[in-house]
Amino acid sequence: MTFTLCSQINAQFAEGDSLSSKNLFLIIKNDGGEYIGEIISDDGREILVITKQVGKLYLNKSEISSISKVEEKISSIKNGEFRASGPFTTRYYFTNNALPIKRNENYGLIHVYGPEVHLSVANKTSVGVMASWIASPIALALKQQILSYKKFHFSIGSIIGSSGYINQGQTYGGLHWGTITLGDRSSNISFSAGVAHINWPSNDDNFMSGIREIGERFSYSFYDETHPYFIAEEDYNAQYAFEDSLNISSNWGWNGNGDNSRYFYKNKQLATVIGISGIAPIGKKASFIFDSMVFITENQDVNYKTKEKDIIYERFDSQGNSMLTPFTAKYGVGSIANTTTRNITFILMPAMRFNKSYEKAFQVALAGFINYDELDGLQSAPIPMISWLRKF
Repeated sequence: MTFTLCSQINAQFAEGDSLSSKNLFLIIKNDGGEYIGEIISDDGREILVITKQVGKLYLNKSEISSISKVEEKISSIKNGEFRASGPFTTRYYFTNNALPIKRNENYGLIHVYGPEVHLSVANKTSVGVMASWIASPIALALKQQILSYKKFHFSIGSIIGSSGYINQGQTYGGLHWGTITLGDRSSNISFSAGVAHINWPSNDDNFMSGIREIGERFSYSFYDETHPYFIAEEDYNAQYAFEDSLNISSNWGWNGNGDNSRYFYKNKQLATVIGISGIAPIGKKASFIFDSMVFITENQDVNYKTKEKDIIYERFDSQGNSMLTPFTAKYGVGSIANTTTRNITFILMPAMRFNKSYEKAFQVALAGFINYDELDGLQSAPIPMISWLRKF
């Protein structure tokens, strides 16, 4: 897939960059029809246009809803049709390239899980909002093009978000990156690198506990005989008495908070992010998109020190008589280590985009993820996605 994208881009570099630009206009009719070409004459009632598709064409101005100039070269003609710039050309499926959204080419994107809106506030600067349908989470997206020379482009961007109404917005984070793009608006490849971070509230360990969990505060098992700290006591009262001595018995059914929690939790996470993405035209109205992101994190280890504790619990015999019964429990007391284990998550989003018109597009991605953890090994799952793009 990457080879195909590179081949498309190399072909563009080999094309004659000496091809001159013409006064090309996008003409949108009241019925939604579109023409892109050079306006030869305009007598106030009708215009004469030369288009690539049908040649010379007379159009009544009363049937036209808008006429806008398109800043593209004739070299952008592919498969007999001019591929106009448009705001969608700055976007892959999820990530974006280093090309800017031009003025008055704002766009919205509707996912199954929520909407996005991106606005051009200057020729090289855009601002956007990304959210779920309940505005939780919700994020602000910023992008600034730094350099553009022929077919080499460089930009920086940030996404800053919070959990919104969920968790009272106490969870927040961001993604900050730089992108190099090679190519033009119809066919290009991008390389991105940056850092991601997320911060959780220290007063609520139960929010997103599965992601935040580092390891158990105390290592033991009443059921697994192969466990290094197996406690051979089957009586529920014995188990309860032991956990009560650790000040965690009250947390059965939930994870607890602070020092009485069953687990160590992290309050923040950093990740290195790398991305490779690209787009290439297929036919007259479609484009193939290759989008990918890799998140690399380091997770802290937990070391355990062996301890023993004498426990006395109340036991009942077959006649219901109470007996105080002692036993000695050997268990591990955990502490956060200086060592870490690596976790790598690869998100792959191959997709197709179908341009219904200059102002409308539809895209579908056969996305999924592969997660590798040095402790738990490989895990993967498909996440198919679909979205609609609209210019406004």
